[in-house]
Amino acid sequence: MVVDKQIINSFLMQRRQTPLSRFLPVLISLSCMAGCSAISEKVAIERVQLKTAIELRRKLDAWTEQLHSNDPTIRSSAAVSLLGLNLLNAQEPLIRILKDPKEREDVKISVIKAFGFTKDDRATEVLISLLDSDSTAMQNAVVETLGELKTTNSVRMISEAMLDPHQSLNAKMLLAKALGNTNDRDAIEPLIQVLAVDDEGLRENAKKALEKITKLSSSNDAVWWNKWWALNKTKTREQWLEDLVVKQEEHEKQLESKIESMKLEVAQKSIRLLETRPDTTDPKPLIEAIRSDYPEVKVFATKELVKLKDPSVVDVLIQALSDTSEEVRIEVIQALGEVGDERAVKPLINALDDESLDVRERAAKSLGKLGKPEAEDALISALSNNTDLSIVCAIIEALGHIGDARAVDPLLGFLTHKEPKIRECTAAALGKLRDSRAVDALIAALNDNEERVRWYAADSLGKIGNPLCTDSLIKLLSDTSARVRESAVTALGQIGNQQAIESLIKALQDIDKRVAEQAAESLVNIKIMNFDSMDMVATTFYTNKDYKRAEHLLERQITEYAKRPELQEKILQTKIKLAKTLFALRDWQKAMGFYEEIIKQLPNDDTIKPELIQCLKETKQYDRALEWCSAWVKENPEDKPWCWQSRLDIAKAMFEQERYENVKSLIDGLKAEDPTFGGEHFKTSFQELGKQCSENLVHPDKVSQKLGSQEMSNLQEKK
Repeated sequence: MVVDKQIINSFLMQRRQTPLSRFLPVLISLSCMAGCSAISEKVAIERVQLKTAIELRRKLDAWTEQLHSNDPTIRSSAAVSLLGLNLLNAQEPLIRILKDPKEREDVKISVIKAFGFTKDDRATEVLISLLDSDSTAMQNAVVETLGELKTTNSVRMISEAMLDPHQSLNAKMLLAKALGNTNDRDAIEPLIQVLAVDDEGLRENAKKALEKITKLSSSNDAVWWNKWWALNKTKTREQWLEDLVVKQEEHEKQLESKIESMKLEVAQKSIRLLETRPDTTDPKPLIEAIRSDYPEVKVFATKELVKLKDPSVVDVLIQALSDTSEEVRIEVIQALGEVGDERAVKPLINALDDESLDVRERAAKSLGKLGKPEAEDALISALSNNTDLSIVCAIIEALGHIGDARAVDPLLGFLTHKEPKIRECTAAALGKLRDSRAVDALIAALNDNEERVRWYAADSLGKIGNPLCTDSLIKLLSDTSARVRESAVTALGQIGNQQAIESLIKALQDIDKRVAEQAAESLVNIKIMNFDSMDMVATTFYTNKDYKRAEHLLERQITEYAKRPELQEKILQTKIKLAKTLFALRDWQKAMGFYEEIIKQLPNDDTIKPELIQCLKETKQYDRALEWCSAWVKENPEDKPWCWQSRLDIAKAMFEQERYENVKSLIDGLKAEDPTFGGEHFKTSFQELGKQCSENLVHPDKVSQKLGSQEMSNLQEKK
């Protein structure tokens, strides 16, 4: 291929000048970011302007020493600085490090990468030899650097090494990968030759390298590639220059990427310093940081300022709203919403016109958090000026949070919007406004095709609480969506009229447990309920064994209606239900209080007496239980077998407590009262128990043995 030598020489001359003029700003940046005074901007400038051999020697020694620093940034900076001098004696310590088998791996890797960064090919041969290293990290660093060199000499040496029959297979594969990374046309022919080798893995690596250079995708067929190369190896002068430009652009991008990486490192170090600041309550370091050049630092500082809840930071945050970084503006806007200072209203309104969609969306949300009516007109205006789905939803939600009735009419139009998400947000916002003007539109929305729209429409109707929607909500109880039915029972509970109560009782049988549970909760939370309705709901809960809710409603029924003379008989029945409910809950002490009160009013009601005795037994109030039993037996001796059973149970319980004297005394007293002990069955049991007590009192050791015998087992079974 014929190429203008003058142009080629011009390109080569620019390349030779690159280490000094091209990388000086990078060296200065690296030095500053490493925090090392020996590589500061002043030193970097002095390095270019060195006038004496003594100063040069001092710099060489300093950088050579820094090659063994524990800080990888300092090592990299020192290696790049040495190579940047473009002097042989400056390169020698780097070559020695690469050749020394005892040298630290991390030091070697820093040096390897420095050659790649400066595109210095003087160590190509040494780098190739390192591909046989046992370290994968070392091999990867070498491959990366060889691919970055991209000089005619380095491509030639890599190609020759790859084709060398004495080279190890692994090294050949890595060299093929490195050639692919060069994107150099001179690497194409050697790679095609490798396609003819026997090893499949090496052929595959060569194929991938060819695809990377040529941007083609084909098989690893050497014949095909040879035909393609024969047709394409000759390019025009313009095409060749275009390739050079592309390579230069790639180099620029890599350089920019490295600079950005260094900036990120500085930002991260700054953030770490802020995280470890001595006084976390002092806003000054954070205020200073929010003026940083690095967006990451500004974002961090903003988040920390919010935590302080200090009104003095509001003005600083408002100033940061003009930051060029979208990420920073978003974070600042969110912070202003969380701080909650009204000074932020106007700046946030201005942010509704920001060029960034995300900023405008976040501004609307923050105005909603602030909840200031002053933002109402601006938000309504923005609602008609924006078409983006996320922004429109954010504005609608903000209007709902503010709660100003002026938003009702503008929002009603969006309840029929073509976008389901907007209809959903609108339905939710109208509920927060609690304005009856929205009732008809929300009732219509109960028929929406989208589940979430029906769900939020039902929720909002419940919040408004207008009874006109009761029928529509009742119809919604047959909706196919359990979540919609759940919203409907919640809304019916909030309305709480008689029609709603009856429907909620039916909803207790819903096949979805969440719906049934919410129906029960809604019934409990209805604020206004007449006596009969309350009684019906409480009875339903008791029948369903939902005793805790039954207890709550029965107690409420007694509290609200106990002073109504015309309801005293019904109140007594309510107390009986409550006592039985507490009994079912095993709340013995509380149930006992109601039973004793009821007994005084219904002394002949034998249905509640056994339950009172059971409460007394459970609370171990045996004497009181025995007193009640004695009184009831005297009233009707022939019709109280359960009283004798209760006495026997109490005697056995006292026996288990080893109160033998008490048991014997009890049995003697009962015998004096009735020698038959209420019947033959009870008589046998009492006599056996009395015998055990007597034996224990005379021979406690023998009785102790009998307690574990079959006789004691029999006593337990009878109990």
